[in-house]
Parts: sequence; C-alpha cells; structure tokens
Amino acid sequence: MKEPPRKEGKRISMKAPPGPREGWSGLRAWLDILTPKQVLFFGPVIEELKASGAEVLATSRAYREVAPVAEQAGVELAYVGERGNRGSEEQLLASTRRQEAIIPMVKDFRPQVAVSLASAVCARVAYGLRIRHIAVNDSPHSEVAGRLSVPLSYRLLCPWVIPYKAWQPFGIKPEQVTTYRALDPAAWLKRDPAPGPVPKLDRSRKTVTVRVQESDAPYLAEADVGWIDDVLTGLLDAFPDANHVALCRYDYQVEDIRNRYGSGWTVPGDVVSGRGLLAATDLFVGMGGTMTAEAALMGVPAISAFQGSLYTDRYLRSVGLLAKAGSKASLLSHARALLRDGVRERLAKKAKRVLDSMEDPVPRIARSVQSAANQA
Repeated sequence: MKEPPRKEGKRISMKAPPGPREGWSGLRAWLDILTPKQVLFFGPVIEELKASGAEVLATSRAYREVAPVAEQAGVELAYVGERGNRGSEEQLLASTRRQEAIIPMVKDFRPQVAVSLASAVCARVAYGLRIRHIAVNDSPHSEVAGRLSVPLSYRLLCPWVIPYKAWQPFGIKPEQVTTYRALDPAAWLKRDPAPGPVPKLDRSRKTVTVRVQESDAPYLAEADVGWIDDVLTGLLDAFPDANHVALCRYDYQVEDIRNRYGSGWTVPGDVVSGRGLLAATDLFVGMGGTMTAEAALMGVPAISAFQGSLYTDRYLRSVGLLAKAGSKASLLSHARALLRDGVRERLAKKAKRVLDSMEDPVPRIARSVQSAANQA
C-alpha cells in the first residue's frame, strides 16, 4: 500500500486549532467519549467546534484511564454511569442503566448531532431522540460495538486504509462513508503533547514497553490467553538488562502482572503519559491497535502482537514502520533486529515523512458535524 501524497506537516497548538471559522453559532454537538484514545482523538475536535462558536456536551463513563488522560489533555467531561464489571451480562446492565441516565441530559442539551467512535449508548439514544449520529471508527474488527452503533449512524468517517467491504456487514451504505487520509493518532501527534507523568527509568539501559491487550473486549473472547505470558516472559528472558514497562488497561491486570513477575516488570498503577513514555522507549510491543500506531508514527521501533489482523497494522507494515509477531520466536527475532544501533534513527526519519503526508483529520470531522447539523 502506497503512502498518501506528501504534504508538509506542522505542529498544531491544542489551544488554537486550525480549520474553518465560518461561525457555527447555534450548533450543538454531543460527543460520547469512552476510552483514553477517544479523549486524545476527540479533544481537538471539541476545541475546533468550540472555537467556531458551537456548544459541545462531552460525556463519558467511569473507566480507569479516561479521567486522568482527560485531565492531562484539558478535556472537560461529564461522567455518566460506568462500563460494568467483566462479563457480557454485567456490561449489558451497565449500558442499559447508563442509557437511561443519559437521556434526560441529552434532551435538555438538545444537540442536532451526536458523535462517537462506537458508543452503543450514544447511537441508540441519538436514534431514539431523532438526532443524527456520526460514527468515527477505525475498528471494524470490534464487531459487537460496530453492530450496535454503525447501523444507526447517519455517517461514518474512517481512515482511508479501511475499505468499504469492512463496513458492509454492518449495514451502512457506501455513500454514507467518508474517509480521511490519516491514521487516528495523527489527530494528536500533529499537536503539541499534553504534559503527563512518565515512569522513572534508568536511561543507561534500553527500555522495552508493552501495552497489554484489551482482555475484556468481545473480539478477544476466543484469543489465546497464554499469549500475554509468552510476550512478557519472552521479553524479560531475552533482554534481562533492559527496563521493562507494562501498561495495563484495568486494575486487575496491574495486580496480576505484579503478582506474576514481581519487580521484573514495572507496572504503573497510575495512568502515565503514553506519548511521553513512548519517547523514552527503545522497543514497543503493542497488543492492541491505537498505541501501536502511535508508536510507529513516532518512529519508535514497534511490533504488533495483536491477536488478529488490523487494517492500520497492514498499512504501517507496508511502509516499513511496523513488524508483526504471532509467536514468541518471531517476537524475539523482530525485537533483536529492531534494537540494533541506528534502527531508531532510520525509523524516525521515515515516520516523520509518513506522518507529514497525512492530513489532520480534525477539521474534516468538525465540518462533517456542521454539515449533518445543517441538513437536519
């Protein structure tokens, strides 16, 4: 897959986003933001909308990483409900309770447009209240979330590397799909980084960072539960003199890895700045999608250990910014190659070219919100 046409990239201030200034007074948009990735991605969209005169209601739910990341990024959220405990029935009940609680808030705000990545609550409430829902989604592999949100959407925006055939099973028409020539991390990587804590590391040593998998996600229900142990044990044994950092998504993951590996892995209990940690990382192994793409676009030597296939991973591999590992042997082989002298410098130059060639997706999303409101 070829890179998009190159354009000169520039840093963008979060406080003064670029884009249209047509004056969107009277526009009211509701964004439901459920994960730390969505905070980083939709934060600039909120800034863009507000700077153009729109009113924005940004909601979220109780979820371990969201509030600290939102505080670091300066994104104000109204928290309604929670994700629910492990298990589909508990999460269904939590979603149902959250939907009931959020309806009066949305009715009082009276938005013309609702926006989410794949929030079933947002899509369902918007549909029921006759509000146009815009889905901004780079995860067709997350089938459950997609089936509960995409079919109820007025429009879907996604990275250009995801073909329509990936969305067709969800029941959305081709003319409802708009692509942007960027991967989602470009939305925050093209902006100044928000400050945040980073673990104290011995910089005389190499640092290996692993982003632990989304073990509660339905799309990993049949995944190899032993793969995470293969990854952590393999890297610890192969590089005993390195700093080893494991970034967890849930408190139970923090406790489990600390109990299993003791001091072998540094496991932050508090949420850290992912971008800051990546800047100090010599090798990144991602068991999900977003932080893997972020690392690759920063020029950090990166390996995808995701149990499945992602269109974003395929693109990054095609431009030489990512390796893929499906076994312990391939993981360690790639790791040794990527930790060689000079590799990071070479990847950093290539990553800058690739990131600079991508558009800033924020103005496109903001314009789509305005367009949907105007046609309502």
